Amino acid sequence: MKRHSFLLLLLISFVLSACNNEKENSATKPAVKQNMEQEEKQENSLVEIEKINLKVSEVSLMSLPPGTLMTDFSYEEDIKDIGNSIPEMDPEIKNQLPSQLEQLTKDSRDLETIKKGLLALLASPHYKHILEKSMAYQPQFDEPFLPDPTRSGGDEEEKAAKKAIILLDASSSMLLQADGREKMDIAKQAVKSFAQTIGQSSEVSLVVYGHKGSENDKDMFESCSAIEEIYPMGKYSKQAFQTAVDSFESKGWTPLAGAIQKAAKMSSNYLEGTTIYIVSDGAETCGGDPIQASRDLAAKNSNNTVNIIGFDVDGDTESQLKAVAEAGNGEYFKADSSEELKNTIQYEWLPSTLDLAWAFTMAPDGWEIGDEYKIGEQYPLQLLTISRRESHRLRDAITIMGENKWITDDEQTELKDWAMERSEAIKEVYIAMAKENREKADAKSKEIRQRVDEWVEKMKALKKERGDIW
Repeated sequence: MKRHSFLLLLLISFVLSACNNEKENSATKPAVKQNMEQEEKQENSLVEIEKINLKVSEVSLMSLPPGTLMTDFSYEEDIKDIGNSIPEMDPEIKNQLPSQLEQLTKDSRDLETIKKGLLALLASPHYKHILEKSMAYQPQFDEPFLPDPTRSGGDEEEKAAKKAIILLDASSSMLLQADGREKMDIAKQAVKSFAQTIGQSSEVSLVVYGHKGSENDKDMFESCSAIEEIYPMGKYSKQAFQTAVDSFESKGWTPLAGAIQKAAKMSSNYLEGTTIYIVSDGAETCGGDPIQASRDLAAKNSNNTVNIIGFDVDGDTESQLKAVAEAGNGEYFKADSSEELKNTIQYEWLPSTLDLAWAFTMAPDGWEIGDEYKIGEQYPLQLLTISRRESHRLRDAITIMGENKWITDDEQTELKDWAMERSEAIKEVYIAMAKENREKADAKSKEIRQRVDEWVEKMKALKKERGDIW
């Protein structure tokens, strides 16, 4: 009996021992698997780090991946000017950084790899955006609209109307694209240049319509009532007029009849004839009768005229706009692209060449060129700012590694020298980019001046042919 009891105890002990071993093995397997996965992850991380290019150039900065600790760092915060101050590292980044740096120095003792690892953690996430914006910079000088003298077709001594009212459609359809740009932006640019030209011989007014509310039915009354003289009739002032043009956006419905009636009411107070210039891409949508409104305006004064450019319009809209121009003793022109809109205004709506002789002054002056320099330097300066922030982060990280003895004093010195040299190298990229954009502005201003000068010479030759004295 005792022998049986002993055997039973031995059997139970064996079974328990086997169970324990199985538990230990099952506990050991995940740990081994976890270690293997961690090692694989570290190896993959080192492979990714090795892809980073330490050489500083536009190309290397464009391809530099954002630091893994910097993905939530906002663009606005990154480009904020730090002046001579030392920016504080974000507390969350500061808390995560030591463990990451310790692992980096464990994974590699090679300083080149550590440099790449520091960038993999702390590189700015905004290099690509800023570089692309800077490379895309194109100067935006006001384009002079110079009439081709050989196409003038009219009496050389004919004078432009003494008062001109520009009606600009700001309905929601002007938000659509034409030639890759918003139609409203194209129309605004054209109207700015046109007003600058006719403003030399005429008093000018700008009336905008459809610029309030929205295209929804609930906003119809507000939008159809939105007819506003935003530049009051008077002498042309470039700054005031362009500020007025930039003060509104496209919004809602198209009260074309109401806009013509507004112009008629304004012109009833003027002794001389008034020329109405309308830029529109749509037909009446507010229930008015623009044809009758145009007829009524012309009836008040035989010298009143209504000229219309239909910008990228469909057949039905074109039919209505043509009828409006005819009823107003004016002309209708069609423009299906931004280039056609520019050419139509340039060749059909400008006053006589005598009134435009002043146009040689329309080339960019020193102040305008200086302003364009500042615009061209905007993104290069942002590049400089984010690189300075990055340099401070790198040096802070190197200090943490040194204080924790993860690197030697000599290694700390070499890494800090590298961070400083990197910052200076990016400064050289900034200088080159700023210079390139300044050269773009210079080239564009010279090109405009050359076109203006050539136009003036052509004018002189034409007048000589006609026996006129310049």
